[in-house]
Amino acid sequence: MPFAPAPPLPLRAGDRERLEAMVRKRTLAQRLVFRAQIVLCCADGLPHREIKRRLHTSVDTVICWRKRYEQEGIDGLQDRPRPGRPPTFSPSAAT
Repeated sequence: MPFAPAPPLPLRAGDRERLEAMVRKRTLAQRLVFRAQIVLCCADGLPHREIKRRLHTSVDTVICWRKRYEQEGIDGLQDRPRPGRPPTFSPSAAT
């Protein structure tokens, strides 16, 4: 028996405009644009498999970013700090 499609993702007030602006912005990191596209597709009610096909990703990735938006809003689309030792070189040492 196939899974029922997820209901459309309800967006918070003003978030559609912010997400659409993120998608259009040329200087924004592509990973944030990608995450905004996923959230917008979920809000439009597209099935996870269709989002997977359109954005060339996995269903697990779609579900992950949908949940993060539901829990944290647009701020949840940002990268979280990663565990481990911080880098020991300074930006001036790279030049």
